[in-house]
Amino acid sequence: MNSPAKTLRLTWWHLGLWLSLALVAGGIAVRACLRYNEVAGTDKSPVHIAVIAAAVLAGPLVGSVANPDGGGHGGTILITALLAAGVFGALAPFTFVKRPVSRLAFGFARAGFVLVSVVWFLAALISLGIYLS
Repeated sequence: MNSPAKTLRLTWWHLGLWLSLALVAGGIAVRACLRYNEVAGTDKSPVHIAVIAAAVLAGPLVGSVANPDGGGHGGTILITALLAAGVFGALAPFTFVKRPVSRLAFGFARAGFVLVSVVWFLAALISLGIYLS
């Protein structure tokens, strides 16, 4: 039995997933900064913490925003570039194919986008942890 085809195209679902993950990662970043202030005895201002929370959208570059003097920016830029290529690669089927495909192909494309998006924001939080340590 053939299942009906699904059309690959960018939808609000993609943006909704991305912003939902950014909101969760931003909340974790705020909590990490507040905890950092307690443990390290520093005083990151509320404005700086808000900038860091928004910077999770930049993926691993958030560490450089949190601590510009942390060093290691070359590696962070390389990792960000590789992950950005992965995000664009995961979006490519939705951007360029734009035709009906099997439910299996659609599921793989969507799962790939979810996986790459989760990795992007996890890399942001790992970077933040490294730069705040």
